[in-house]
Amino acid sequence: MRHLLILFFICTGLAAYAQKINGIVTDKATGLRISGALVTTTNATAISDMEGVFSIGVARQGDTLMVKIQGYKSFKQAVAPATTGDVIVQLEQATIQLKQVNISARRDRVKDSISNRVQFARDFNSHRPKFSDIIRPGITSGPIPMVGVAIVPSQLIALLTYKHSNAYRFKQALIRDEEGKYVDSRFSDERVAQLTGLQSDSLYHFINQYRPAAAQVRKMSDYDIFTYIKKSAAKFRKPHHDDVKEAEF
Repeated sequence: MRHLLILFFICTGLAAYAQKINGIVTDKATGLRISGALVTTTNATAISDMEGVFSIGVARQGDTLMVKIQGYKSFKQAVAPATTGDVIVQLEQATIQLKQVNISARRDRVKDSISNRVQFARDFNSHRPKFSDIIRPGITSGPIPMVGVAIVPSQLIALLTYKHSNAYRFKQALIRDEEGKYVDSRFSDERVAQLTGLQSDSLYHFINQYRPAAAQVRKMSDYDIFTYIKKSAAKFRKPHHDDVKEAEF
């Protein structure tokens, strides 16, 4: 019980000291938001989401915020102790000279996924400590030594704090980014626009309203996706049609 109380006060003290920084990653030239950017501080790692938004912990005063993504120059900035509000990270496109350039219409999602899982294999393979990692055979102290069990404090702490660890949060961010790209590949703007005839703001609102979750898309064939988009478009248009009829009446 005493060890658990000590652990609680240690975790509470660390949480009180930590500072959270929220920010948005954008293209400096176009102002468009950038997803999939790697954001790091001394002891924390995050990835910007589909809207370019990230949230990351700062370990100490004067910590350094770094942002990297392929095709852009690295961003580096010292974080002020009393930073409030969103940090706007503006990335400049890198100038790359190539002897040979291969142009493709779209990035290969599968190859990107495989590349990420190789590059961040340690983070993808991170897991909660097992019972056998925490409880191990040991020898009790006393006049007559006896075989007993010993608790490994570091593994116990890792178990209790796993879902708050940088490794767990980074792994979840990688998985969310991977799932988002998978949904985009099957529920793409081009496919939706072609099947529904929607454009600009109407297309944007339709996709935001009817974009399926990754778990749902995995169960759908291409025909299911086609049917889902068609039926959803009919529902999306119906309120607008009813409004017009009421206005005419």
